[in-house]
Amino acid sequence: MTDPSTASPNAPPAPRHGLSSVLRALAPWILVAVGGLWMLSNHRGREPMPSGEPVPALSVPLADGGTFDLAAHRGKPVLLTFWASWCPACRAEAPAIQAAHEQLTTAGGTAIGLAVDRRSLPAAERLGMRFPQALVAQSDLDRFGVELLPTTILVDPDGNVAASFVGEVRSSTLDEVLAPYVD
Repeated sequence: MTDPSTASPNAPPAPRHGLSSVLRALAPWILVAVGGLWMLSNHRGREPMPSGEPVPALSVPLADGGTFDLAAHRGKPVLLTFWASWCPACRAEAPAIQAAHEQLTTAGGTAIGLAVDRRSLPAAERLGMRFPQALVAQSDLDRFGVELLPTTILVDPDGNVAASFVGEVRSSTLDEVLAPYVD
């Protein structure tokens, strides 16, 4: 057995296994968990625009040319999806938005992808998003109340918010809110 008084000065200190060392090790993880719960509690289920509210005007240049003007689609349902390719939830919900677009086209409606950065536009095709895509400005995000991505807004034929979602929206949820417009 070695006498601690003769230990080499270069040797690492003996590990301490007290409660304070355990708390120090867990503190960063506790902070991450609390922060995550705070974000979820503040943003889960939050609507960027209340149902029934008129949507603001939106006219944006399409990635493949032309212009998307929301007013020109009056009388038909339109699904607006604000997204970015670097957003994991945006990528995860891409198939559900594509399926919604396919349903909407049977009723004369459409979906439009509203990318928040130019780098995202080429990624739309790779993600299977075969509906019109446009780049939006910060002023558009502000007018539509977009604070987190993805944000999805269903515009009814009268130009009002039928439903809105912050975060990944599931196919079953979209099917439910689209039902009155595609039957």
